[in-house]
Parts: sequence; structure tokens; C-alpha cells
Amino acid sequence: MGNTGLVTGPNLNAPSIAIQANHQIKYDGSTTLGRHLVRYGVDLNRIAPAGFAPTNSLTPALLTNTGPFEEAFAAAGTFTCPGPDGATLIGESCPLNYPVEFVEVGNGLGYLTPMPSFGLPAGGRLYDRFGAYFGASSRLRKNFTLTYGLRYIRETGRTDSNLPAISQLNEIMPGLGNPIRQPNLDFAPQLGFAWDPGGMGKTSIRGGIGLFYENVLTIVAPFDVENRLATGNVFSQSPLACNGTATPLPVPVPTGQLNATFCSATVGGVLTNNPVAIGAVASQMVAFQKHYQADYPFNLNAPNPNYIGSLVQQGLQIELGGASIYAPNFRTPRSVEMNIGVQQEIRHGIIVSADFVRNVQTHYLLNTDENHTGDVRYFNKNAALQAIAATNQSFNCGTGTDGNSIQCAISAGAQITDYANNGLTSSADFGIACSFQSVTVIGNYPCAFPGVNAKAPPLYFMEPIGRSVYNGLQAKWDQNIEHPLQGVKTLNLQVSYALSRFENSGGNSAILGPATPLASDQDYGVSAPDNAKPNRYFGPSVLDRTHQVSFGGYADLPRGFQVSVIGHFWSPLSTSLVVPNTNLGPGEIFRTDFTGDGTAQDPIPGTHVGSFDRGINKSNINRVLTSYNNNAALQLTPAGAVLEENGLFTTAQLGVGDVLCYRNPKNLPVNSLCAVAPPVPLAPPGQVNLSWLRALDLKVAWSYKIREGIAIQPSAGFYNLFNFANFDLPGTALNGLLTGAAGQINGTTAAMHNVDRVGVGTGIYSLGAPRQIEFGVRVSF
Repeated sequence: MGNTGLVTGPNLNAPSIAIQANHQIKYDGSTTLGRHLVRYGVDLNRIAPAGFAPTNSLTPALLTNTGPFEEAFAAAGTFTCPGPDGATLIGESCPLNYPVEFVEVGNGLGYLTPMPSFGLPAGGRLYDRFGAYFGASSRLRKNFTLTYGLRYIRETGRTDSNLPAISQLNEIMPGLGNPIRQPNLDFAPQLGFAWDPGGMGKTSIRGGIGLFYENVLTIVAPFDVENRLATGNVFSQSPLACNGTATPLPVPVPTGQLNATFCSATVGGVLTNNPVAIGAVASQMVAFQKHYQADYPFNLNAPNPNYIGSLVQQGLQIELGGASIYAPNFRTPRSVEMNIGVQQEIRHGIIVSADFVRNVQTHYLLNTDENHTGDVRYFNKNAALQAIAATNQSFNCGTGTDGNSIQCAISAGAQITDYANNGLTSSADFGIACSFQSVTVIGNYPCAFPGVNAKAPPLYFMEPIGRSVYNGLQAKWDQNIEHPLQGVKTLNLQVSYALSRFENSGGNSAILGPATPLASDQDYGVSAPDNAKPNRYFGPSVLDRTHQVSFGGYADLPRGFQVSVIGHFWSPLSTSLVVPNTNLGPGEIFRTDFTGDGTAQDPIPGTHVGSFDRGINKSNINRVLTSYNNNAALQLTPAGAVLEENGLFTTAQLGVGDVLCYRNPKNLPVNSLCAVAPPVPLAPPGQVNLSWLRALDLKVAWSYKIREGIAIQPSAGFYNLFNFANFDLPGTALNGLLTGAAGQINGTTAAMHNVDRVGVGTGIYSLGAPRQIEFGVRVSF
């Protein structure tokens, strides 16, 4: 972890198609009954989307690290690549010279459902959304108005509640395969008031509370069908063919397994650890993908290879990277919003307001392992003994499980990964139930930490268990004055400030990790940070900003000139302090699972979501990291503690206090198993915090009336007028994965911070981007 990546090839989802048709019938009405204004209405939306996104269908996708080893390998390469302006790229500047490491292939398909739509042979869906409301505004007194109402919402189609039960799931975990619950009782009441205590129309004290239901975004919904329907070979599959240098993975095809031969060099037909350049095997990769696609022709009646019912029968899990299958107990995400505030007219044209706002969201979706694989509560001692015996035997130390046999294996070079490869771990390490024979696990027995059902693989389902809380004090100055100054016809000025805190359960992105802004996006369907207690790390969202100052204004000047300005000054985002995976192979629960729930790459013990820049910062981060290194690093995690408590290993054998562990991961010591938490690097002198967002935009325009009804307006806009250097926007923020590399919160000095600097982006008015100037002419007629 920590190396940047080199990606080559076309857009992963090309050629993609997205079509949608919306049809709506709506009626709104109102009537007056004395002091009461009554409103009512009903609406029906039919939404018909269709899509086709054939991931990696044009060519295999390659991801290669760009660390020192890869760069040195590429520098010695002999392949050349065409560069810009006719230049020729050589050595490390040519992607073809980098070693083959991660290769992902695509089956050429990519429809969202087997339903034909919009002329496509598949890929269609149908959503129906019904809503009805009744509300009233009652003027109970001259200076007091009460508003109240009730809205009902029912949405079908997106949650797939019409699809049948999955009997295979119910066989291994009763109830998990039941049909998805259809929310039929989504009633949303609202209540508010406005009071003018002086009765002069200059002061308003107002407040309200309401329940609001949210749509389930399409980014979550499509994949449920892909994993829930038994038939239809129409869905995208993009398995890894190479998982790191010299590590080919079997790619599933109807006739068995398709194995890549280009993941490393071969000597006499035997796979070796010698890396091979991309350019040397490019044609083999293309041929391999064509073979794979030929085995997966489009067929509406063929079995769906993604069907979870079939996968669990084979002991396989669905791909976590794209898995979004609803749990049967689905609830519509909802928010309760409350506010209380006051608005005051200072003088004619100037109004100030202050409001306290609280929003509590519940039931947002978190991807959770229902089988709790790797959880220490489900430890299987007999399986652990079998794994120990098999490992000791593989190191020619007999099949005993006593301390002498284990010490013999350690002296021969055994590591915890070797024991994990034989089942002393979680099935999540293999993506397959350990009770099924596989090429990795020797024997036909469960893993030592198999979860609730040893015969089941990890079972990731979208559970409605997420929670977030927003509390904000919001103030605003609004000024609109005619002829405020000599020569100024009209002046409008608005200034707002928010002091707030946005906290949530956090999450984990299968692609980018747990310390990225994507992992805090509640509408994205992220994974739970802890399967046993999903709200364990509840804290400031990594999208939280404590202070937000924004202002804007407009002035109408003489001779047809207009000047407008808008500015934003927002305090930094936050991030989480996460101990990175060691990437040493299976057995990560012994290294970075600090809670014993089965998820690895946990936050540093004692911290929570968004701890960095919310109490921990550049000035004290090394105190926190030193405390971790002194008290948690080189110590047992809960999984290791279970092994020691059951008398299977001594603490010395597991590596407690072994300072040589992780000193050189490519040449690990042989005096212990190193089944302990890894130390993390300290931040360098000059480590930076996340940065404020600063932007001020100015636009100058001149309006000239050519004749009645025709006017011309040339203008010049200056975006980020003062060219503030901005860093750490959500797409490119300092990361909390504690690898010590540039771009991380324990490896970034001011000079290195440029890796997170906001670039020019695309289009005009990219917030925080370097200064851009826009010239325009508007003709009105």
C-alpha cells in the first residue's frame, strides 16, 4: 500500500449507454377555510431507465504500482511508446516497460437487468413512485402562524421487493434469502410555526420539525438484480487474472477455470517470480480476454453466473467491489430535520437571520457481512488445530500441534501467512468458504474463524443501519439597497456563516479504502467499518467542515456596468487514522483487526472516524502514532489473543514484542510468526494538515441596448481571482492511511502536498481550481 498506481488503456466502461424516460401525472390544489389555507395533492411518477456499461470489454485493464522497484524495472526496459507531439517515450516514461502486476478482464457484457428496453436487448428497469400530501397553514393569531401536514410516499421497483425468495440462502442462514421488504408505511409528518412577537412585521421567530424520506440512488439499486436473478447471462463480470506480480488467479468460465500465463515470466514452462514487461505479453492478454468473452455470450435464458443462490452453493462470495444486494429488512433512508431561528429587519433592505439546524439520518445503507467471517466470537479450535498440523507438515515438522512442532516450522521460515493459507484465518481472505476444497486451502475443513456458518462464504448485504447527525448554527446577512452610494444604482450583498459538525457511522470503500471522502458518502452504499458494531467509530464525517464562510454581491453601476463577486472560505475536511493492510497475504485479522469483528485495516485504537483535523493534527499526530507504536504495535490483535488463550501458540511464537517484524517485509525474520499489529511511520518534520478552501470570483459586465428589445452584454469573469493554491478537496484530499507516503497524513510536507493540489479540471468555474478567465458575449432579444 502507499505506492501510486499506473493505469493504462481506454475508459473502463466504454462504450456505455444510459437512457431514461420519466412520465408524471400530478395534481395540486388549495382552498381557504377561514383562517386556514389548505393544500393537497397527488403525484405518480413512472421512471424507466436502461443502461449498458461493459466494464473492461474493449481491452484488459492494467494497474501497476509505481514504486521504486517498478520504476527501476521500467527504466531498464526496451519498449517505446508514442508520446505527445510525435515524441518517443522510452524507459520508465513508457507504460509498456512496467511489469505485469494487476490485470482485470471483462466478459464484454454489462446490462443492468435482463429486461429489454429502449431498443436494447436487456438493461431495462421500471420504477413507480406514488406520493400524496395534505397540509395547512393556520393563522391562529395576527402574529402567529402554524403550518402542518402529512405526506405519504410509496416507491416500487428499485428495491426489487417483487422478486422471489432465494432458497439457497435460507438454507445456510434462515431469513437472509427472504423477499425484500416493501416499505408501505412511509408517512412523513411536518410541523412548523412563525411568530412575530412585536407584530410590526420586522421580526420573525420560526421553527419546525419534519420527517423526510430519501430516494435510493440508482448507484446502489442496479447491482441487486445482478445478484438476485437466477437466469440471464447479461451482466458484466470483470475478474482479476493477475493479482500482483507472479500471482495468476483462476478466471471462472462455464467449462471450468481459465488460467492466465502472462502474470510473470516462465522458465521452461514453469511459472517463476521474475517480472515480465507489459509490452512483452500484451498480445497474450488480448487473446486471453477474447477467449474469456467467447465463453460468455449474451443469453437471456442461460444461468446468471452472478446469482448469489448458485454462488453460496459453491461456497463463493459475490464480488465485493461491485456488490450491492439488499438485505430482506430494507428500510427507506430517512431524515428528521429540526430548526429554530430568528430573522430581524435591521432597517429597510437589510435583514439578518440566525438558525440552529439539526438533521438526523437513519437507515442509510451499509454493506455488512451477515456471516461475520473472521469474527473471534465464532472461533473453531478443531479447524485451527488442523490448519496448524497441515502447516507444520508442509515445513517437514510432522503433523503435531505442540509447541516443539510449531517452533520447528518457525525455524524453517513459517509465518502466520503460511498457517493462514491452510485455514488459520477467515474465509474472507479467499472469497470462498473454507469448508470447500480450493487450490489455497489444504484439506476440506472450515477456517479457524469461519463466522456464523462455516459452510458459507462472506455474505455482504446492504443493511439499513447507518446513522448520521448534522448540527449547525447558521447566520446570514442579506442586504438589498437602492442607491446606497453615489454612482451605485443597486447593491445586493449576502454573507453567510455556518458553524457545524457532521458526524456519521463512517464506511469503507472497497476500491479506495476507509479513509477517503468516498467512504463517507452515505448515498454510495459503502461498507460498514465494523461488522459487529457498525457505529463503533461514529465521529466527524470526512466530508465535515467546521467553518464555512460564503459571500456574494452584485452592484449595478453607471453607464451600464455591472460587477458581481462570490467567495468561499471553508475550513478543512477531516480524515481517519487507519492502520494500512500489510499486504503480506492471508491472515490480516492477526495484524490490523483491532476489534475482532473480522474486518482488517482498522482505525488506530482509541480513534474514530474523522479524528485527524478534529483534535489530532500535525502538531500532535506523532504523539498519537508513538503511543500506538509503543502500546499496540507488535502486540496481539483479538484474533491472535484467541490463539494464545486457547494454548495453541505462545506470545513469543506469535511475535509479541519482536522488533524485527515488519523491519523488512520482503525478508521477514524466522524467530516468530509476526502475527502482531504492525508499527506505522511517524510523520516527518513539517507534516501538513488538510487545507482550507479559498476562492474568490469576480465578473464584470457591460450592457448596451442596441434598440428596443435587443441588447448586448460583453463580460469577463475571473474565477479564483487571486489564484489561491487549494488542496484537499474531496476528490484529492490527504489520506488517513498511515503508510508514510506523500499524500498521507504521516508522510506529507509542504513540498509534497502538491500531490493533493487542485488542478485545472475541466470546464469553467471548477471550485478551488487555479485562476481561470472567461470572456463572453450575451445577446438578448
